[in-house]
Amino acid sequence: MTTFGRQPREAALRDVALVLVAVFGLAVCITLIWLGMRSVMDIGGACADGGPFVPVQPCPEGSAAALMLGMFGLFGFGGLGLYAGSRVGGGWVALPLLGWPALFGSLGWNFLEYGFTFEDGDPVWGWIVPGILFILMAVVPLWFVWWARGSATPLDARLGLSRGLDARATRDARNASSEPRPSHPSPWDPSVEDAVDQLERLADLRRRGDLTGDEYERFKRALLRDVEHRG
Repeated sequence: MTTFGRQPREAALRDVALVLVAVFGLAVCITLIWLGMRSVMDIGGACADGGPFVPVQPCPEGSAAALMLGMFGLFGFGGLGLYAGSRVGGGWVALPLLGWPALFGSLGWNFLEYGFTFEDGDPVWGWIVPGILFILMAVVPLWFVWWARGSATPLDARLGLSRGLDARATRDARNASSEPRPSHPSPWDPSVEDAVDQLERLADLRRRGDLTGDEYERFKRALLRDVEHRG
């Protein structure tokens, strides 16, 4: 499997440790934001230090610090996770992106819980509406990614992000088919085992949408002719 065109590889212990630190940090930051917002919602959803035209409603102790640390920490640990995940390769680079649905899902839970408390006998739509919006902001991206996961054309290919090994293999195959047959040995390894591997790779490129059906058939015929000639 590739993600953003890079193959998973044997990761260094340092890179794996950084990914774990990033995941833990993101979890802590989301928890701080959740608790900070919940404490403010306990007093009505707003707080201020007061002034000439502002009624005094002190913020719960520690809520401002929790919200600030949580919000800035999301960017810091998210960036660390993207960096470390890209070094590990594969799907690990996308792991910090799960912080998005986790954050908005938790905030939506807060709003919905307070909206359906029924303290005055009726639901509080001022809490329920933003709660629904937050839940949608969490669920819709997850649904989109899950839908693209089962598609014949991967998400990275649809967004034009497919690069690296597959793109280089496609370019090399096209160059090999368009150039005259050289007098030196073919760039395709003629052994049966390697020929099968090359056919499987061409089939995979066709499934991913990087090769058209005509290109796939042309490259396959060129490979089979080369194997037959060398055999």
